[in-house]
Amino acid sequence: MKKLILSILFGIIAVITTNAQIVSSEKFVEPYSAGSQTFTMGGGLFLPLFFSFPYQSETYVPASGHLTPGGTGSLEWAAFISNRLSLGIELAGTFAFTPNMNTHVLIPLTGKISYLFPLGSFEVPVFFGAGIAANKVSDQVYFGPILKPGAAAYWNMNLKWGFGLSMQYWFVPEIYFGDNKDRTSLGSFMDISFSARYHF
Repeated sequence: MKKLILSILFGIIAVITTNAQIVSSEKFVEPYSAGSQTFTMGGGLFLPLFFSFPYQSETYVPASGHLTPGGTGSLEWAAFISNRLSLGIELAGTFAFTPNMNTHVLIPLTGKISYLFPLGSFEVPVFFGAGIAANKVSDQVYFGPILKPGAAAYWNMNLKWGFGLSMQYWFVPEIYFGDNKDRTSLGSFMDISFSARYHF
């Protein structure tokens, strides 16, 4: 029995030592370089946070009285200019509902800069987007600027596909002038999305 136990122990030690040597001899393969591209699809939850009305007595108003939570979807293409930094473009869309059950639709088109932090099989990109958004409620449409900082975490299933979760803060101002300046509002939203990313 003792010989059997010793044999098993020596066998385990030998396997561990061999695997350690193999792992130590492997070289890290950098998945991205200048010219690498990614295509990302995402969908999830759209959360209105609050509105600011700088020219009204009630400056900050929770969004819960104006919009319900809704849904969001997005498509993004990006190209790496180094092994960590990428530039891209994102088209997104959201829907939510007003208290009168009118549909609120927000469609932003943004340019995006992203920096990638690799963590083994995981990657954590932090990014900032800026662009223009179409903001529609009922028959009223407003075109204005939008800012979208955020971060994500991806698990790489292989060198081509990664899956993860992203969070973005949306800053959407509606700015009016003259007699209509009281209608100026600064909207704050957030999306939480599941994403699939393809690397090519």
